[in-house]
Amino acid sequence: MTLLLVAAGAVVALGAGVAVGARDVRVATGGALLVLVLAPFLADPLPVSSELAFRLVAGVLAAFLLLVASRRASDEAVPALGLPATIAAAAAAFAAGLGATAVGLPTFGPTAALAAGLACLAVAVAPIARGGSGFRLGAALVMLLEGGLLLHGGFVGTPPGLETLVAGVALACLAGAAVTLAAAAATAAGEPAGAGDPARPQLPVAPDHGPAAAARKPAGTRR
Repeated sequence: MTLLLVAAGAVVALGAGVAVGARDVRVATGGALLVLVLAPFLADPLPVSSELAFRLVAGVLAAFLLLVASRRASDEAVPALGLPATIAAAAAAFAAGLGATAVGLPTFGPTAALAAGLACLAVAVAPIARGGSGFRLGAALVMLLEGGLLLHGGFVGTPPGLETLVAGVALACLAGAAVTLAAAAATAAGEPAGAGDPARPQLPVAPDHGPAAAARKPAGTRR
């Protein structure tokens, strides 16, 4: 385990905490981008250049789709926990992963990948259990899948090429599902049942007390 891998794993853990815990959806998308771009490098040895390039492209695409979903997120799309608590959970899980090998846990990959995977899983549990907006749920699902991939790499080593391709496609599909959920939620919130066109506010109408209104009253109500 080299210091470079540990530093990359720490940045991935921090990015996972920001992706799930940041209130600003643009900041959260930046944290997800950090995770998706750096996670493929937490391997020893690294995948071949073509597989690594595919994972990077898939990660950038997934981050872009999360950005699209964040633009449809409403103001009520708040994180399940605050940012300090989420980062603290990620740091604790990362530290526990680093110390896992000290108690005899057998691993064939980098310990930093195992630790970063635990951090991603730790921060993804609360948003998935709570549900919420399409963006928050989609970002948590992406972190959950990335955490599983990192755990797998930490336990068994560098994944084969086919597994790398499937992982990249799955990450992009989850981010695309977040776009669909966010769009559906925005449509439902913008068109409440029985309401008029929100783009055309109705102006208040002054009551009519003129002669025409008096003429329309029943005979028994005139004074």
